[in-house]
Amino acid sequence: MEKKELLEKIKHLEATNKQMRTIIDFSSDGLYVVDEDGITIEVNKAYEEMTGINRNEVIGKDIRDLVLMEYFDESAAYMALQSKKTTTIMQKINKCKYFVATATPVFDNSKKKVKMIVTSVRDITYLNHLQSQTRKIELDNEIDAKHNIKHHPQIIYKSQQMQTLIKKAKKIAAFPTSVLITGDSGTGKEVLANYIHQYSPQKEGPFIKVNCAAIPSELFESELFGFANGAFTGAKKGGKAGFFEKANMGTILLDEIGELPVMMQAKLLRVLQDQAITRIGDTRPIPLNFRLICSTNKDLRELINKKQFREDLWYRINVIHLDIPPLQKRKSDILPLIDFYLMMLCEQFGLIKKIMPETIKLMESYHWPGNVRELKNIIEYLVVSTSVPSIFPRDLPEHIRDNWKLESDTEYEEYHISPSSHRNLKEAMNQFEAQIILEALKSSPSIRKAAIKLEIDHANLIRRMKRLGIQN
Repeated sequence: MEKKELLEKIKHLEATNKQMRTIIDFSSDGLYVVDEDGITIEVNKAYEEMTGINRNEVIGKDIRDLVLMEYFDESAAYMALQSKKTTTIMQKINKCKYFVATATPVFDNSKKKVKMIVTSVRDITYLNHLQSQTRKIELDNEIDAKHNIKHHPQIIYKSQQMQTLIKKAKKIAAFPTSVLITGDSGTGKEVLANYIHQYSPQKEGPFIKVNCAAIPSELFESELFGFANGAFTGAKKGGKAGFFEKANMGTILLDEIGELPVMMQAKLLRVLQDQAITRIGDTRPIPLNFRLICSTNKDLRELINKKQFREDLWYRINVIHLDIPPLQKRKSDILPLIDFYLMMLCEQFGLIKKIMPETIKLMESYHWPGNVRELKNIIEYLVVSTSVPSIFPRDLPEHIRDNWKLESDTEYEEYHISPSSHRNLKEAMNQFEAQIILEALKSSPSIRKAAIKLEIDHANLIRRMKRLGIQN
């Protein structure tokens, strides 16, 4: 009789457990349950669907280890275990999705011992995205107000030279006149060409960019003008439209026009005069309507003197001439460009970085032979290579800080604090905190051991590391 009652009780418990699992799985909120030791004991279907985390990946695993394995950036359940109070945080899961997580302790009958922690989560990724977009617009406006700059989605400038240039570009964009854009490599010739297209009557049409330096000489004609069906052995069935056909009712940019072979220059001149092309292997001209923009970093006059560029073609493409000055001749554009790319890259990589005033001063004194392209690449290097939020002159590449004297080349000396290194107490404290944490991590075999040495909880240490930008 006792055995029968026991079996019935087990069946009843199993049925109850199955019923409870069904109820949990019908919940629209994601539910994540850990026991009194922080071991995962239950995850519902809504949680799996929201987060992309399979229950088999986490059941039986310590919540603290899952944080270290970067399933989550931090754990509300672990915080609730520590405090024995309901805890709500914004949690980032799998490095890409954001959730509001509320962890509630469940106590035993004595109301003193925690039996388990039940965490409910709600997806706020889209809301967070909207907030980020709003913040980005606010930051754009802050940069504009701070530097009194004008800008196009891709053009940032403050200098009088660029203001005059952009004003001229916008004015001539309304007319179908040919434009020649010159300037050193990296000054933004393609960006300016795109700007002209966006303000032209052809803005709804295609913008076709052709890099003349990248096309083999034997393929120039077929790439620019296309070919008819059966024009040559191996030709694509049905023929192929060239770049000029693709640019019909739009704009075509011939980048590095100085690299165009002389033979092709004569054919290009004919196309510009007739506003029509004839495919290879065909005799029928195809009338076109396109806007031509050419760009180069070479001196076309010099090429004309060397008989490497046709003078009649030069007159044809040089109706409007826009010359972009190098960055070293428009120093006032450097700071707004730094701010813009820093904001853009921090937003892209989900980081918080600040370039210190002495670093900016050094960057403003640099001659920037690679122009805006080089500046953008340097900002990206600084954002991804530094381990703390503040970027100092010693973080710059060696070729920029040639005259910068480092106090020491030791691994942690870069976190040395001097009165001139910081503008406020908070930055100094962050730098000092980073130094202490890095020293503890260096001398410890794991983050847990480093936390013990620092006499703080390891989850607390992980939060501090993330705040300071210190990589595991």
